[in-house]
Amino acid sequence: MAKLLQPPPKFLPSEWHIANKNQYHRADAQRSRSERLVAESQRLVDEIEKTTRKSQSDVNKKLGRSALALTWCTTQWSMS
Repeated sequence: MAKLLQPPPKFLPSEWHIANKNQYHRADAQRSRSERLVAESQRLVDEIEKTTRKSQSDVNKKLGRSALALTWCTTQWSMS
């Protein structure tokens, strides 16, 4: 025998308003968490970029010193 479809549950206006308000607050809380996550992610990106620039600067200085030392050694060797 075929099952009869049940009509959707009926909500009273007060129940609908409560459910709507709860959904709004959940969505607002999620939006707030998302905004905090975006801000924290941007802070981390900025921090990593700063660290990367500093590391790159340090490496460039060391490479420059090594190149100078190598040039000096090559000059000394060619003079001998």
